Amino acid sequence: MRRFLALTLPLALLATAAPSALAGPPQPWDTTSVGALIKRLVPAQADQVELHALPPAGESYDVDRHGRNVRISATTPSAMLAGFNAYLEQVARVDVSWNGDSLARLPRILPTPNHPLHQAATVANRFALNDTDDGYTGAYRTWAEWEHEIDVLALHGINEVFVPVGAEAVYVDTFQQFGYSESELLNWVPQPSHQPWWLLQNMSSFPAAMTAGQVRQRADLGRKIIDRLRDLGITPVLPGYFGTVPPGFAAKAPGARTVPQGNWVGFQRPDWLDPTSTPFADVARAFYASSERLFGRSTHYKMDLLHEGGQPGPVPVGAASKAVQDALQAARPGATWVFLGWQSNPRPDTLAGIDRSRILIVDGLSDRTDQNRNKTWPDSTYAFGSIWNFGGHTTIGAATTTWEDRFWRWRSETGGTLDGIAVMPEASDNNPAAFEYLTGLAWRSGPIERDSWFKDWSQRRYGGSDPASATAWAAIGKTAYSLAGSSEAQDGLYAATPSLTADSAATWSPGSMQYDATDFATALPALLSVDRRLRGNAAYRYDLMDVTRQVLSNRSRTLLPRLKAAYDAKDLTTFDKLKAQWLDQMALLEQVTATNRQTMLGPWLANAGDPSLQKSARTILTIWGTRAGFNAGLSDYANREWSGLISTYYAPRWKAYLDDLSAALRDNRAPSTFDWYQRGADWTASTTPLPQKPAGDIHQVAQQVVSYLTAHPEPITLTATATPASVPDGAKTTVTASLRNVDPFQTASDVNVTLTAPADSGLTVEPASVAVPRLAPGERTTASFTVTATGSAAHLTATLTARTDQSAASVRVLRAGPVQEPNRTLTTNNAVFAQSGDSYLIEGAGNDMWGTTKQYGTIYRQNALVAGGSLTTRVVTQDRTGPWARAGLVISPDLTTTSSAGLANVAITPDNGCVYSWDSDGNGSLDQYRNVTGRTAPQWLRLTRDGDTVTAACSPDGTTWTTIASSVVPAGSVLDGGLFMSAANGGAGTRGAAEFTGFSSSGSARALSGG
Repeated sequence: MRRFLALTLPLALLATAAPSALAGPPQPWDTTSVGALIKRLVPAQADQVELHALPPAGESYDVDRHGRNVRISATTPSAMLAGFNAYLEQVARVDVSWNGDSLARLPRILPTPNHPLHQAATVANRFALNDTDDGYTGAYRTWAEWEHEIDVLALHGINEVFVPVGAEAVYVDTFQQFGYSESELLNWVPQPSHQPWWLLQNMSSFPAAMTAGQVRQRADLGRKIIDRLRDLGITPVLPGYFGTVPPGFAAKAPGARTVPQGNWVGFQRPDWLDPTSTPFADVARAFYASSERLFGRSTHYKMDLLHEGGQPGPVPVGAASKAVQDALQAARPGATWVFLGWQSNPRPDTLAGIDRSRILIVDGLSDRTDQNRNKTWPDSTYAFGSIWNFGGHTTIGAATTTWEDRFWRWRSETGGTLDGIAVMPEASDNNPAAFEYLTGLAWRSGPIERDSWFKDWSQRRYGGSDPASATAWAAIGKTAYSLAGSSEAQDGLYAATPSLTADSAATWSPGSMQYDATDFATALPALLSVDRRLRGNAAYRYDLMDVTRQVLSNRSRTLLPRLKAAYDAKDLTTFDKLKAQWLDQMALLEQVTATNRQTMLGPWLANAGDPSLQKSARTILTIWGTRAGFNAGLSDYANREWSGLISTYYAPRWKAYLDDLSAALRDNRAPSTFDWYQRGADWTASTTPLPQKPAGDIHQVAQQVVSYLTAHPEPITLTATATPASVPDGAKTTVTASLRNVDPFQTASDVNVTLTAPADSGLTVEPASVAVPRLAPGERTTASFTVTATGSAAHLTATLTARTDQSAASVRVLRAGPVQEPNRTLTTNNAVFAQSGDSYLIEGAGNDMWGTTKQYGTIYRQNALVAGGSLTTRVVTQDRTGPWARAGLVISPDLTTTSSAGLANVAITPDNGCVYSWDSDGNGSLDQYRNVTGRTAPQWLRLTRDGDTVTAACSPDGTTWTTIASSVVPAGSVLDGGLFMSAANGGAGTRGAAEFTGFSSSGSARALSGG
């Protein structure tokens, strides 16, 4: 006999009384819930808004005046609410967001439109909420918090929302019907903070067991959320069933085949039930029946097979995908299967096996890759989406420039299937401008001018026109909201695990600033100057807090390298001075974030209530999971600059670390080691209550921050370049020192720039110094020096040093002559080349030398590697520009181009030993590699050809060789061959050099030298 989990479900929500102005003849659909939302937002003015339902035919709204009232006519509830939002923005000039609003600026008598507003939806699917949203935005949010979020989503025209809340009740109910006890299932289901990754089949049974009461409460909340969405005409997108099973399922279900899924970032993944096995259909049928009993039917169900490394084992993925879809269609005929477009998901074999007319792909990579979605996802409807934060990082930023370009370009493609937008930050409680911009794409008829948008936003955001707010948002729009490549901005280093070499807080976050921090910081004094009459609303208070927080956060990226430099120089006095600044700025960051409830840890923990749930809420923010997961990269993944988190977690660990470094300098000893995981685990077990109410006036606190930063100015930045980069004997070059005052608040005066050359370089410098009387905040200037090669050089290169009293920069020049015939050069990494007899040097940049990215410089000779021949060189030195920086030998049938089939190379790397990479299928892309670890420069490298097989080897001494791997080159081809280097800097722009000696080619006409 089947058993069902007893769940107490709430009664249907009572309809809120509509404003009297809404009364009238029967309408095509009920506007009551729309009216109730308007009454929640503007209770004093709601009776001045008339709602008129039009027959459903597409989605559009019209806003006009009707007597003294504002009339909104629309074909759907979603369009009607988008119309009301358009009225608020375009006529009333106020804003509503999930981070404050300016509704307090509304007059008692609403202004009516001077002319009608009409707009149709550009796309049919307007999706919101990432799979991870429930965990990172807050698994323990109250109904009031959910109600506000739903109101904001609805007001911005969202019509599809993912709702995982309560899904655990469906699983517990379902699998009790297959022989599991309630206790077994409650131990399998993670606590709510970590449930998103269980639903994605990444983990289970962490941090602690659920209770039956907690499952009932979550189901009640989920039903309330879903009912409200339906009332507002929004489709709840519910979790579907694709095969996740509790441990030991095969023993309980005859005929079941389960596939172990291995590990996910240190966690054991749940098993996958083969969808082609008979029990799958039975489980799916029970799952959808339980989901219907608890939450009613939906038309959209979200599922992602084999997410982030899941293993199909022997199961054919195409057939399995069809079985998953068949089970969905059997339970919900005509339903849409929603996929997350992420990494390789949905897989090509999945798409090939299913009915693609019944799917929707919400693309999480629209602003990261400019690929042809119509080719990758043929005949598949997809939504243009963005994940502008990961883990709920509090950093400001999004790629609105990319959105504006790609959305409209992809939308206009012939035969294109783009028909949606998808709002998918991993936590949906930040970046209100990004939310507004992305949702607005769905309700515009074509491209707009971004600068005008940010100017308009600055006016309605605070409920009034103000030149200072326009200046502030112009700066923010041109920096943090103009990210290139993706919408992920850098996180702050105050939240990083303490290390002098930290370049991000989360493992997979950007390792450098993604915009100009000085230009961004000009927004802060501008916001402080906003008209007093506009400062009282919640939107202004939030934005001033957020910008002040970001300015402080960005300072961590310039201050930490200065701390490292002082420590490396064993300068205790300077180190302690900078340490005090670091800790002072963290204390200021605590004060700033304490002024707003949305950036406080106390309310987050209070919502959890139960001590065990509070521990889970602390865990997700810090250590995330087990020690294995922490070590695998999850530590501080969900970092955020919040009051309470800064003062009780981030600041104490930084203080302990920096104090120990001070002591190490003072005592002339090695620094201590810290068990940061255990320190974090101890913190998660704390039950110390934290403040739940904001403290302090943000305007006053922000002024204190500006005063402090002005008193502790940033040092002048300095870079140096040489043109030309090669200075053989008797030649000259010009070294240009580029200075910038990166401090946004303080003018720099009386700056003196010097340039010095090594004594054995044979170089003289004129003039000895250049004076710069004044540099305003953000201002740039240059100082030029003439460098002459008047004597002989001891080395192939010479490094000159430019200095001010605050900064230093070096520039490398090549002292050898140009490359000699018959050698040739090719560069795709802006490389420069030098040769002196049988010694060679290549200096350049380059993102990588892998896949289709081939950014390198080479000194090569045509027809260098014939059958029976070999190439040999010794890499003498290699700069560490990245762990995969490469220096070695490269071959190709045609090295005059980077697209030639049969490309291969053997290289030494700083961290990955000797590596042989090759094009295995003749398409010109480097797609295979093998390596021998534990090797660094200096290292001998060799390529030997036997017929059409090339073998790579390396040697520390040129005598004892280790074979790395072999590959096959295009049949019968004569190969060009040469030396090469790539900085493999990952896009950081870092340049490096590699020096070679003894480069020879046996089996060809001549050695590769200039003799």
